[in-house]
Amino acid sequence: MFQDVEKRVYHEVIKTRNVGLPVRDSDLRKWAAQIAKDLNVKNFKLEEHVFMERVEKIVGVNNTHPSRIINFDQTSVLLQNTYGKTLSPIGVKQKHVIQPPGEKERFTVGLAVTGDGQKFPAAIVFKGGVKTGQLSANILGKLKIPDNVRVFSTRTAWWNSRIDHEWIKQSFEEDTQNTLYLIRDHFAAHLKFESRELLESRNVDQVFIPRGMTGTYQLLDVGINAPFKANLKRAYHEWRKERAELTGKGYLRKPSRQDFIDFVSQAWADVNPETIENAFVGAQILPEPTYMIANEQTSVENDEAPLEFSFSSIEENSGDEVAEDSSLEYSFSTDY
Repeated sequence: MFQDVEKRVYHEVIKTRNVGLPVRDSDLRKWAAQIAKDLNVKNFKLEEHVFMERVEKIVGVNNTHPSRIINFDQTSVLLQNTYGKTLSPIGVKQKHVIQPPGEKERFTVGLAVTGDGQKFPAAIVFKGGVKTGQLSANILGKLKIPDNVRVFSTRTAWWNSRIDHEWIKQSFEEDTQNTLYLIRDHFAAHLKFESRELLESRNVDQVFIPRGMTGTYQLLDVGINAPFKANLKRAYHEWRKERAELTGKGYLRKPSRQDFIDFVSQAWADVNPETIENAFVGAQILPEPTYMIANEQTSVENDEAPLEFSFSSIEENSGDEVAEDSSLEYSFSTDY
């Protein structure tokens, strides 16, 4: 029966493409669900439904603490977040802006957060040597790396299975007693046997976001990457204001690796816990942020105490002191 669903979905794809219309992941899911219903296919579940059922079990049934639910994602960032626009007097035809030389370099930053707003150190992947893909010991020895940053390197400055394996070793302890849940997408490095085996040995259960649904369930995409990159751009602009000197060829000096590390460290530190918790809610992973739960508990505790009021009457425009009437004292309790 599942093959019948697949054939009919394929037919819908061909029919739609033949008239020049685009086909999206959401279309496939919609067609598959409707066709399965029409064919009365039992136990047919889309990958999205399986994912949400698992999340509900982790959060609701198992009552897992938000600190044990982790989301990880890697994102590409620019070394130089240059200005896209400039103000200029009216009537000026040529608006020349000096920029650093060469193409805009990109690096990778891996970010991981927990449901209660904690942050793992940001993992920066630089472009290493052509032969080894590694930064030399001499270069690494000169870098001052803050506590909220880790530095890796590859030939392409992109996340790969070797970096993923190393990140797991640095991020999770060997003797973790309570199971941790790591929510990630289907990026190739995450699917490698070595990464899965290492995570399992450290009691970390990997939960994969459905393909094509990262915009909905990848909470770093939903609410964290954008403010992080905005912070990164602001850090670069503040740095640039203090370093307007030109090179011998008339270009602005490019930021160094150390500068970029400092940009990332500052940008990551400026992402507050509330933003992270709200992203977990926005991505439908958690029902509400922990700071809201804490406020509700505080409110309940305060409600348990009786509210006492004392009323007295004072004549208008009277300067005489009036004693409180003890007969007008009320004590309210919520015990009913």
